[in-house]
Amino acid sequence: MDIRKQAFNFIKNKATLIFCLVMGVLFYSSTPKIHNSGLMGAYIPPNFPDATTGMSILRLWTYVDKFEFVNFGSLYFSNHLPYGLLSGWLIYLICNRAAQNQTLERLLLVLPGLLIIIYYAAMNGPLYDMTFAVSLLICTMYLIDCDKKISSVQILKLGFWVTLMYMSRPFGMYFALVIYSCFFCKIGRRIIPACIITILFMVPLHLYQLHKFDTFTLSTYGGTNLAEGLASSGENPNQFLDCKVILGRQNYDSKEMVNCSKVNKNKALELYKNKPEVLLNIFSPKRLFTVFIFPRLFWTGTYIGFEKSMSKELRVVTVVCYLSLFFTYLIIFLNFKRNKFYFIPLLFFAMGIFFSAMGSDGSEAIRIFMPFIAIAYLVVTNK
Repeated sequence: MDIRKQAFNFIKNKATLIFCLVMGVLFYSSTPKIHNSGLMGAYIPPNFPDATTGMSILRLWTYVDKFEFVNFGSLYFSNHLPYGLLSGWLIYLICNRAAQNQTLERLLLVLPGLLIIIYYAAMNGPLYDMTFAVSLLICTMYLIDCDKKISSVQILKLGFWVTLMYMSRPFGMYFALVIYSCFFCKIGRRIIPACIITILFMVPLHLYQLHKFDTFTLSTYGGTNLAEGLASSGENPNQFLDCKVILGRQNYDSKEMVNCSKVNKNKALELYKNKPEVLLNIFSPKRLFTVFIFPRLFWTGTYIGFEKSMSKELRVVTVVCYLSLFFTYLIIFLNFKRNKFYFIPLLFFAMGIFFSAMGSDGSEAIRIFMPFIAIAYLVVTNK
């Protein structure tokens, strides 16, 4: 009887996975996308950047984009399809978690919000938004579930997911450090093979950045992100350089972008040093609450306007989404003391707020903050 039950559960899980993947492709691959190389090197087809543009995020995927476009004239299989598959898998991971923990009533309460958030994040969202979301969610589940009996295969898989997460966002490095530190506290030196995988893959990219651009960071735009965050919190934007002018040039130069961004970074750090109150403006409760914790259902890539021009349909969708987020935060608050593992995912959620607030003006909050909202939904469905 146990064998029959196991077989039934296996088939049920696989059927659910297939259903989520199909629905993910239908709903999320059909939305318009900014191709990965477009944000990596500010080039649009057919002028793709190569893998030495300075933006290390999924750098090798540039070749996949270029191959498909040159040979087939599209970017569906390198962009739209994998985004849809990963979106469906992300939803499956959370739904399956709810089924395992018998928290389906919570799932029904919050799932509409997650579906809506992924949809709006998918509108012109690049592939690495979803690779970061899936890899961070899987790493978090590994952290919650693992014990000293974790197998060597699982440790190697963890190395893969952490490395993918590291490559998907410039601040992925900090999440990798926290994840490996937490694993070291739980299983000790057994985590070293996973660390080696990440080091071997990422160090060459860091060294290349240092050699070509005189910066160890994996982004050529970080300083300008800091400037955008400061400008949106009340600082005069005219004191920073407009690096987007460089992005719009046909003969875009990554080195010039790095130098421009460095100027903005130095100016931002000078402000933090000489005017500490700017941090209070960046992390003001009103700004965090209205921009990131309850992000608007738009970003600049969606071409959807502000609240004043909302259609009735968008108003209804927004209300459903915000109610879902409200219940998510409420459930987490009411159950916080009952679950010692809440610390791990909520730490990642807090880090998401920190990096999103520091390096974003809020116009892209829905896609940048989407992975951390998925973490919040994981907490709700985790018993």
